[in-house]
Amino acid sequence: MNVMEARFGSHLGVIAATVRAGFRFRYLPSLAEIDAVQGFRVRAGAMDVYLVRAEQDALAARFRVDDLEDPVPHAIWHRRGSVAGVVAELLALPAHGAPGAPKAPLRCREVGWIFGRRSCP
Repeated sequence: MNVMEARFGSHLGVIAATVRAGFRFRYLPSLAEIDAVQGFRVRAGAMDVYLVRAEQDALAARFRVDDLEDPVPHAIWHRRGSVAGVVAELLALPAHGAPGAPKAPLRCREVGWIFGRRSCP
């Protein structure tokens, strides 16, 4: 096991699981380096997305695709915490529309990041 795997193993493992689950990625650069990584996928009428800035600084949310035309749609689920925890919870959500899946829009809570805003209007 190399140093990177030892330090980031659980985080890299859960991100690898999102690759297998069909997520695509974009990298948000700063002037000096990559500032954040954003993973997203659209399936079953929902968009699942997560943003990773550091091991303990990750955000994840689910939005209904039909709501994405709103300037700042409300998430139907969201979490903030460690990469391993947040992304694992996102992957564990039932498919949109399945029994037990979140469906009611929440009031905006820290999800403006997905649309390039710090908070909702």
